[in-house]
Amino acid sequence: MKDYGHLLGTPGAEAFAARVRDFSEWVAARGPLRLHDTGRSVVVQDPCHLRHVQRAHGAVRTVLGPAYRLRETADDGLCCGAGGAYAVLQPELSATLRARKVEAIRAAAIDGIQPLVASANPGCALHLGAAGLDVRHPAELLADALEDDHA
Repeated sequence: MKDYGHLLGTPGAEAFAARVRDFSEWVAARGPLRLHDTGRSVVVQDPCHLRHVQRAHGAVRTVLGPAYRLRETADDGLCCGAGGAYAVLQPELSATLRARKVEAIRAAAIDGIQPLVASANPGCALHLGAAGLDVRHPAELLADALEDDHA
């Protein structure tokens, strides 16, 4: 949606695209949330659209950092293999990419502990979850870390 202005070339599409934000970008722009330190580690999985197209992958780190020990993969943003219909149209290549991504995620996790993974893309979450990973949207992780003002 951030590319609609470029793709369609109309003033309306450009105005719309200028308002599009990823969830983490939106939260980060509003200032810090009142979060408690969960003591948990989270491996950040950058969906391709956020890292390579929108270049908005830093915001998830900004919003989750106060509550989680963030772990990075050493794969420099390797695709997970979901890619919209890609997993259906190219299942063998998709499975190979997923296996590499899962290996990178497990290597980034604390030894011997099943990694908790943050990913803002539902396709990535489903694809990696099918490989046995516990994948959560950043909104879920933030909800778990919000300070309870009523306690």
